[in-house]
Amino acid sequence: MSDPQQYCTFHLANLYFGVSVLNVQEVIKFQPMTFVPLASRAVSGLINLRGQIVTAIDLRRRLELEEREDSEPPMNVVIRTDEGPVSL
Repeated sequence: MSDPQQYCTFHLANLYFGVSVLNVQEVIKFQPMTFVPLASRAVSGLINLRGQIVTAIDLRRRLELEEREDSEPPMNVVIRTDEGPVSL
């Protein structure tokens, strides 16, 4: 029998997503971001996470979903990639 896998799950609009917990660095509340000129519309900006620069990707924009309502608190799931951490 294979080892069970654990996932960090979250939802956007009516879609549910899962990322292996082995790839999740942390889940944090919204952080102030530095705007990146000429970046893709999906790039929300850069986050300084305890001295580590993290690119923040807006999955709603990337997946062309409706914008987040003001009543929904924004969160960041920071994942590890081969190119460094990325916030979703």
